[in-house]
Amino acid sequence: MQGAINKVKLWVEKFSEAWASCMFCMVQGDLTVLSFNHAIVASKTGTLAGLAMVVASFVPWDNRWLGVFLTGAFTALADSVIHAEGFPLEHLATGLGAMLLCVLLERGKYGNRYRRSD
Repeated sequence: MQGAINKVKLWVEKFSEAWASCMFCMVQGDLTVLSFNHAIVASKTGTLAGLAMVVASFVPWDNRWLGVFLTGAFTALADSVIHAEGFPLEHLATGLGAMLLCVLLERGKYGNRYRRSD
């Protein structure tokens, strides 16, 4: 049961990182134009990126930088799948933003939740 709880916590964390990064990049930093539709698109991106990280957490790996890289890669991939339109390289910017958030949260009070848990 504890393993399932850890997977849900991992999904919530990765959803949050991808969602925040997607929201910021979608409006190109102009937070005054955010809308409910932006939140829906970012939620789809965050859901997909979070699910990919939960699936990846079943593979044994113990490198914290791999977790940061996978967060960014899955976020960029999810962003390109969910909405192909956007400014050039928006998907990569979204992935890099999620990687930055992952590093900041990892160094903060939240610890290493992205690591594989049994």
